[in-house]
This record gives sequence, structure tokens and C-alpha cells, in this order.
Amino acid sequence: MQDKIIGLMDEHRRRNGFLTFAGMAALAETNTVFDPFSTLIADDAVIGEGNTFFPGVVVQCDGGTCSVGSGNTFHPSTLVIAANGGRIEIGDECSLGPGGVRIKADQPGSVLSVGNRARLLNGAEIVGASVIGDGAQVLGAISARSVRLAGGDDFTGTDPDRRGAVLKGAGLARGIRLEAGEVVNGLGDFAAAAVERQLAYHPRNK
Repeated sequence: MQDKIIGLMDEHRRRNGFLTFAGMAALAETNTVFDPFSTLIADDAVIGEGNTFFPGVVVQCDGGTCSVGSGNTFHPSTLVIAANGGRIEIGDECSLGPGGVRIKADQPGSVLSVGNRARLLNGAEIVGASVIGDGAQVLGAISARSVRLAGGDDFTGTDPDRRGAVLKGAGLARGIRLEAGEVVNGLGDFAAAAVERQLAYHPRNK
């Protein structure tokens, strides 16, 4: 009976373009997969090493392409979808979650890139042709569409003026462009929110 159930689940996975349990076991040889039963990884996704996948993570390539670097943490309920010719590129040592994160590129030719050591959490949604630079952050229930956040040091950097750009708060951020050291703390329509320096929130560490 157990073999039959596994066989049926494998067939469902194959039919929908996800790794079978044997494929998940192979992935787990170089990555940490806490629960292969609730984790779905596209069979054509390119995955590096040393990543951590918590339960409930989905990486789906539905007519799109997705590549993931190394050392990333995918917290529970993280959803990554590359569809209809879209492409998603995730660098190294990023933190996706906790709190639920959705990343979606679903238009032909659209590229959504997330640089190294980026941090997306607490309901962040990144959609469309967007660039989340090295060390950049999207913090909160923000629907970020076609944004460009310049890269820099990550959130542990000693000088806030050199850190990657930050969106935080809740609401819609469409077409936002931020440089290193900048932050928008918004509620509702981010187009109406002020662009500030991160130094206003975080003093320099000596």
C-alpha cells in the first residue's frame, strides 16, 4: 500500500513538472529539505547547494525558467513561480521569509532577479520584471511590481548609506526605483510615500 501511494504521488509530481521523491532525495544530498512530502521543486529548476527548504515551499516552472544559487533559506509557504516565458534568478544567501513570500514572473521575456543576501519577509510579493539588488530588502505585506532596488551591503552592514535599498510597510509599490542607502516606509500607495535615507532609522555602527 505504501509503495502504491508513493507511486501515485510521484505520478502527480511528474505530470505537473515537479521532482519525484527520488529527485527530492537527490536534491537533499547537497541541500537541506525538512519535508519532501510538502515541498515541491520544479524538475527543471536549477538549484545550487547548501539551500534550506522548510515545509510548504513551492518552486514552479510553468513554461518559464528558474535558477537558485546557494546558501539560501526558503521559509515555510514561500512560493516561486516562473511561467509563460518569465525568468526568475535568485542569488546566494538570501532569506525568503518568514511570514510568507511570493515571487512571480509570468510574462514572456520578463526577468525577476534577486541578488545575494537579499531579505524578503512578512508577506512580501515581488511580481514582474524587477531587480532586488544585493542586500536589498522588502519587509512587510508589500506588493512590489516592476521595482528596482539598488544593491549594497546587507542589513548587517555598519553604514546604512551603503546598504541595499529597502521597501517596508504595507501596500502597493509599483515602478519604484531606489538607490543604495534609500528606504521607503509606506502604507497604501507607495508612490505617495517619501524616499528617506536609512540613516534616519539606523545609526552608523562604529
